[in-house]
Amino acid sequence: MSNRFRLRRRKRFFYSSKGGKTLKDISHKEAYVKEFAEKLAKSQVVVLANCEGVKVSEMTALRKSVRETGSEMRVVKNTLLSRALHNTPMTELEAHMKGSTAVTFGYNDPIAPVKALFEFADKAKKFTFKAGFMDGRTLDVNQLTALSKIPGRKELYGMLASAVQGPIRKFACVIDSLRKKREDAAAPASAEAPAEAPTA
Repeated sequence: MSNRFRLRRRKRFFYSSKGGKTLKDISHKEAYVKEFAEKLAKSQVVVLANCEGVKVSEMTALRKSVRETGSEMRVVKNTLLSRALHNTPMTELEAHMKGSTAVTFGYNDPIAPVKALFEFADKAKKFTFKAGFMDGRTLDVNQLTALSKIPGRKELYGMLASAVQGPIRKFACVIDSLRKKREDAAAPASAEAPAEAPTA
Protein backbone atom coordinates (compact mmCIF):
# COMPACT_ATOMS: atom_id res chain seq x y z
CA MET A 1 0.00 0.00 0.00
CA SER A 2 1.47 3.35 -1.04
CA ASN A 3 1.98 6.23 1.39
CA ARG A 4 -0.36 8.36 -0.70
CA PHE A 5 -3.19 5.82 -0.33
CA ARG A 6 -2.61 5.54 3.43
CA LEU A 7 -2.81 9.33 3.78
CA ARG A 8 -6.06 9.42 1.83
CA ARG A 9 -7.61 6.76 4.08
CA ARG A 10 -6.43 8.61 7.19
CA LYS A 11 -8.11 11.82 6.02
CA ARG A 12 -11.38 10.01 5.36
CA PHE A 13 -11.29 8.56 8.88
CA PHE A 14 -10.44 11.69 10.84
CA TYR A 15 -12.36 14.37 8.95
CA SER A 16 -16.05 14.90 8.50
CA SER A 17 -17.62 16.58 5.52
CA LYS A 18 -18.50 19.72 7.53
CA GLY A 19 -15.80 22.29 8.08
CA GLY A 20 -13.00 19.76 8.36
CA LYS A 21 -13.84 18.91 12.01
CA THR A 22 -12.29 15.73 13.30
CA LEU A 23 -14.47 12.89 14.51
CA LYS A 24 -12.65 13.16 17.84
CA ASP A 25 -13.73 16.80 18.23
CA ILE A 26 -17.33 15.92 17.35
CA SER A 27 -17.44 13.06 19.85
CA HIS A 28 -16.05 15.32 22.59
CA LYS A 29 -18.70 17.94 21.90
CA GLU A 30 -21.46 15.33 21.92
CA ALA A 31 -20.15 14.09 25.26
CA TYR A 32 -20.29 17.63 26.69
CA VAL A 33 -23.85 18.13 25.43
CA LYS A 34 -24.93 14.84 27.00
CA GLU A 35 -23.19 15.73 30.27
CA PHE A 36 -24.86 19.16 30.44
CA ALA A 37 -28.26 17.65 29.63
CA GLU A 38 -27.88 15.21 32.54
CA LYS A 39 -26.86 18.01 34.91
CA LEU A 40 -29.83 20.13 33.83
CA ALA A 41 -32.22 17.22 34.36
CA LYS A 42 -31.21 16.72 37.99
CA SER A 43 -30.95 20.41 38.93
CA GLN A 44 -33.49 22.06 41.21
CA VAL A 45 -32.29 25.48 40.09
CA VAL A 46 -30.17 26.68 37.16
CA VAL A 47 -28.52 30.11 37.06
CA LEU A 48 -26.78 31.78 34.11
CA ALA A 49 -24.29 34.57 34.73
CA ASN A 50 -21.78 36.65 32.81
CA CYS A 51 -18.25 36.08 34.14
CA GLU A 52 -16.31 38.10 31.58
CA GLY A 53 -13.52 40.08 33.24
CA VAL A 54 -13.65 38.12 36.52
CA LYS A 55 -10.23 36.98 37.72
CA VAL A 56 -9.34 33.29 37.60
CA SER A 57 -8.57 33.29 41.33
CA GLU A 58 -12.00 34.77 42.05
CA MET A 59 -13.75 32.17 39.89
CA THR A 60 -11.83 29.41 41.68
CA ALA A 61 -13.05 30.74 45.03
CA LEU A 62 -16.61 30.97 43.70
CA ARG A 63 -16.55 27.38 42.45
CA LYS A 64 -15.53 26.28 45.94
CA SER A 65 -18.34 28.27 47.58
CA VAL A 66 -20.91 26.86 45.17
CA ARG A 67 -19.57 23.33 45.62
CA GLU A 68 -20.00 23.64 49.40
CA THR A 69 -23.75 24.08 48.83
CA GLY A 70 -23.92 20.73 47.02
CA SER A 71 -24.02 22.46 43.64
CA GLU A 72 -21.70 22.94 40.68
CA MET A 73 -20.64 25.86 38.51
CA ARG A 74 -19.13 25.57 35.03
CA VAL A 75 -17.98 28.08 32.43
CA VAL A 76 -19.46 26.75 29.20
CA LYS A 77 -19.62 27.31 25.47
CA ASN A 78 -22.97 28.83 24.59
CA THR A 79 -23.48 26.57 21.58
CA LEU A 80 -23.00 23.38 23.59
CA LEU A 81 -25.27 24.45 26.45
CA SER A 82 -27.90 25.61 23.95
CA ARG A 83 -27.91 22.16 22.38
CA ALA A 84 -28.31 20.60 25.83
CA LEU A 85 -31.33 22.85 26.45
CA HIS A 86 -33.16 21.49 23.41
CA ASN A 87 -36.22 19.37 24.24
CA THR A 88 -36.25 20.60 27.85
CA PRO A 89 -38.58 23.06 29.64
CA MET A 90 -35.58 25.44 29.85
CA THR A 91 -35.41 26.40 26.18
CA GLU A 92 -36.18 30.05 27.03
CA LEU A 93 -32.70 30.29 28.55
CA GLU A 94 -31.23 30.09 25.04
CA ALA A 95 -32.15 33.75 24.53
CA HIS A 96 -29.63 34.63 27.26
CA MET A 97 -26.74 32.62 25.81
CA LYS A 98 -24.58 35.56 24.78
CA GLY A 99 -21.06 36.50 25.77
CA SER A 100 -19.21 34.62 28.49
CA THR A 101 -21.50 32.25 30.36
CA ALA A 102 -21.10 30.59 33.75
CA VAL A 103 -23.88 28.14 34.56
CA THR A 104 -24.66 26.94 38.08
CA PHE A 105 -26.44 23.63 38.60
CA GLY A 106 -28.17 23.53 41.99
CA TYR A 107 -28.70 19.89 42.88
CA ASN A 108 -29.83 19.81 46.52
CA ASP A 109 -30.92 23.15 47.96
CA PRO A 110 -32.26 25.60 45.33
CA ILE A 111 -31.68 28.61 47.60
CA ALA A 112 -28.14 28.07 48.93
CA PRO A 113 -26.27 28.27 45.59
CA VAL A 114 -28.18 31.42 44.60
CA LYS A 115 -27.17 33.03 47.90
CA ALA A 116 -23.54 32.05 47.31
CA LEU A 117 -23.62 33.58 43.82
CA PHE A 118 -25.11 36.87 45.02
CA GLU A 119 -22.65 37.11 47.91
CA PHE A 120 -19.86 36.76 45.36
CA ALA A 121 -21.47 39.29 42.99
CA ASP A 122 -21.53 41.87 45.80
CA LYS A 123 -17.72 41.73 45.84
CA ALA A 124 -16.98 41.01 42.16
CA LYS A 125 -18.93 43.68 40.30
CA LYS A 126 -18.06 42.26 36.87
CA PHE A 127 -19.98 39.09 37.71
CA THR A 128 -23.54 39.80 36.55
CA PHE A 129 -26.66 37.67 36.24
CA LYS A 130 -28.49 36.77 33.04
CA ALA A 131 -31.40 34.50 33.99
CA GLY A 132 -32.35 31.39 35.91
CA PHE A 133 -34.80 28.52 35.99
CA MET A 134 -36.67 26.87 38.87
CA ASP A 135 -39.94 24.97 39.31
CA GLY A 136 -40.75 25.07 35.60
CA ARG A 137 -40.31 28.84 35.31
CA THR A 138 -37.68 31.08 33.76
CA LEU A 139 -36.47 33.66 36.28
CA ASP A 140 -35.25 37.16 35.45
CA VAL A 141 -32.61 39.03 37.46
CA ASN A 142 -35.18 40.61 39.81
CA GLN A 143 -36.68 37.21 40.60
CA LEU A 144 -33.22 35.76 41.22
CA THR A 145 -32.49 38.66 43.57
CA ALA A 146 -35.69 37.95 45.51
CA LEU A 147 -34.79 34.25 45.63
CA SER A 148 -31.40 35.07 47.14
CA LYS A 149 -33.11 36.77 50.10
CA ILE A 150 -35.22 33.76 51.07
CA PRO A 151 -33.85 31.82 54.08
CA GLY A 152 -31.92 28.76 52.94
CA ARG A 153 -32.26 25.22 54.26
CA LYS A 154 -29.62 25.70 56.98
CA GLU A 155 -31.22 28.94 58.12
CA LEU A 156 -34.65 27.31 58.21
CA TYR A 157 -33.26 24.42 60.26
CA GLY A 158 -31.77 26.95 62.68
CA MET A 159 -35.09 28.78 62.95
CA LEU A 160 -36.91 25.49 63.51
CA ALA A 161 -34.44 24.42 66.18
CA SER A 162 -34.91 27.75 67.99
CA ALA A 163 -38.68 27.43 67.75
CA VAL A 164 -38.55 23.92 69.24
CA GLN A 165 -35.98 24.72 71.90
CA GLY A 166 -37.85 27.84 73.07
CA PRO A 167 -40.85 25.98 74.58
CA ILE A 168 -38.51 23.32 75.98
CA ARG A 169 -36.50 25.99 77.79
CA LYS A 170 -39.70 27.56 79.17
CA PHE A 171 -40.95 24.17 80.35
CA ALA A 172 -37.61 23.47 82.04
CA CYS A 173 -37.77 26.87 83.78
CA VAL A 174 -41.30 26.13 85.05
CA ILE A 175 -40.21 22.74 86.42
CA ASP A 176 -37.18 24.31 88.10
CA SER A 177 -39.36 27.05 89.61
CA LEU A 178 -41.82 24.48 91.03
CA ARG A 179 -38.94 22.50 92.49
CA LYS A 180 -37.57 25.57 94.25
CA LYS A 181 -41.02 26.47 95.63
CA ARG A 182 -41.40 22.98 97.08
CA GLU A 183 -37.97 23.17 98.66
CA ASP A 184 -38.74 26.61 100.13
CA ALA A 185 -42.09 25.38 101.48
CA ALA A 186 -40.52 22.31 103.06
CA ALA A 187 -37.73 24.25 104.83
CA PRO A 188 -39.93 26.18 107.43
CA ALA A 189 -41.93 23.04 108.21
CA SER A 190 -38.74 21.24 109.13
CA ALA A 191 -37.61 24.15 111.32
CA GLU A 192 -40.93 24.30 113.28
CA ALA A 193 -41.15 20.56 113.95
CA PRO A 194 -41.08 19.85 117.79
CA ALA A 195 -37.95 18.34 119.18
CA GLU A 196 -38.13 14.84 120.62
CA ALA A 197 -38.43 14.57 124.41
CA PRO A 198 -35.26 13.33 126.05
CA THR A 199 -35.40 9.73 127.17
CA ALA A 200 -35.25 8.96 130.90
